[in-house]
Amino acid sequence: MTFVTLVSDGIDSLVMAKIIEKEDKNQIPLFIDYGQLAAKKEWEACQKIFKKSNLPEPTRIDLSGYGKLITSGITDPKKNIHEEAFLPGRNLLFLVVGSAFAHQKGAKKVAIGLLLEKLHLFPDQTGRFIVNTNIAVNEAMDDDIVIVTPLINFIKNDVIKLAKHFNLSIDETYSCHSGQDKYCGKCISCEEIMDAPEGKILPQFKRKGD
Repeated sequence: MTFVTLVSDGIDSLVMAKIIEKEDKNQIPLFIDYGQLAAKKEWEACQKIFKKSNLPEPTRIDLSGYGKLITSGITDPKKNIHEEAFLPGRNLLFLVVGSAFAHQKGAKKVAIGLLLEKLHLFPDQTGRFIVNTNIAVNEAMDDDIVIVTPLINFIKNDVIKLAKHFNLSIDETYSCHSGQDKYCGKCISCEEIMDAPEGKILPQFKRKGD
């Protein structure tokens, strides 16, 4: 069974890829540049950390025009990176592209790193969304692809602990929406890590002034 794993260079997608590897499953990591502010940083770090973690080389697709047309705080520096973080259709875009790529590659599963549903902030992070999207992509492609969420029972702290368990170099991941060299400490990604007890020991996640 071959998976298309949707990856960035955050801790979530790295741990998800490692879980799939530990289950002896073949995978094709797919990185989507959707016009996010952090695209360059994410892609550079993604290539390095996947190589260092002995994971397959990621494939990159350029859909950067999406984030220029459909803007949010994570694609437009003029918007608030936290309060306006929701990018309409982002996860739907990921899953449609991931499923089309899977169909082309003959893969039957697409993995996305959504965490515990009850903590979801946006409508495209729920089980209902996944089920409905799964039905739609299979109808569109006349295929039997299954969208899976290996981290759906985990909170961020669980993911950080798993990363350490797998001896992953989480200090080399990039998990900030700003795209800056120093983590902004303001975006949702930074906030999630800083709210996790294990995250407080990671130097790159310290807020300004700490």
